[in-house]
Amino acid sequence: DIVRKRLEIYHAQTCPLMDYYAKWAATGDSNAPRYVKVAGTGGVESIRDAIFEALQH
Repeated sequence: DIVRKRLEIYHAQTCPLMDYYAKWAATGDSNAPRYVKVAGTGGVESIRDAIFEALQH
């Protein structure tokens, strides 16, 4: 039941926000934030490294 509630919150709040920023970034607007998708699978260190790599570019 807890997982179900967390997924409901994700789909209601997080997913629309990610879509908003991804679409804005795709417009090429110079004021748009940079949107980078990082896979959340794997070890903590590999995810951290992927995030840091994305931030450097």
